[in-house]
Amino acid sequence: MFRSRRRAVVFPQADHARLAGAIALAWREPPPLPFASFVRGVADHDRGYGEVDTDDIDTVDDARWIEIQRRGFAPRGEDAVVDLVVALHVQRLLSRNDAAAYADAEGVIASLLPLAGVTREQADAADLVTNVCDVISFEFCFERPSEREARGYQLVLDGEGDVTVDPWPFRLPELVGLVTAYESEGYPERLVPVVVPFRVGSTR
Repeated sequence: MFRSRRRAVVFPQADHARLAGAIALAWREPPPLPFASFVRGVADHDRGYGEVDTDDIDTVDDARWIEIQRRGFAPRGEDAVVDLVVALHVQRLLSRNDAAAYADAEGVIASLLPLAGVTREQADAADLVTNVCDVISFEFCFERPSEREARGYQLVLDGEGDVTVDPWPFRLPELVGLVTAYESEGYPERLVPVVVPFRVGSTR
């Protein structure tokens, strides 16, 4: 989960991931994968955490984090494209943390490529989109001003729901929607939703 830097709310990983999926849905030149499955994969990219996780991204220890990532990249067998998108994302994260888990994820990816009917190059093109959407949503959930570069895209967030992206990669002039957060007091036993609007645009 993410703790807001400006107020007493938390964003579960599942809601962070759904925001990333909503952003991927509007990508102008989608990757060469079945699009609905690709978007679902982006929306599920942190599925190892479950729905209302309590693993604070700021403090979760390495062993617990790797356990979560292994649970995430394990194929579920319902849709090979979804499994592949998730495994690619998780392996990218593991490249900085755990060689053994990284190698296991590579084996999963190799097994999923023929099932998904795509090449590694096509899969990597899809992962670029996942990466950008994930970084936007990642920074958004901290609710703090931020400037980041992600795979050639410059991202500026004002910490209050407004995001600018340059160059503009989407097929719509702007993206707007809602994200669910929860009051941090009593979470997760006491779930009090907080509706958080977002706007992604090319200018402020």
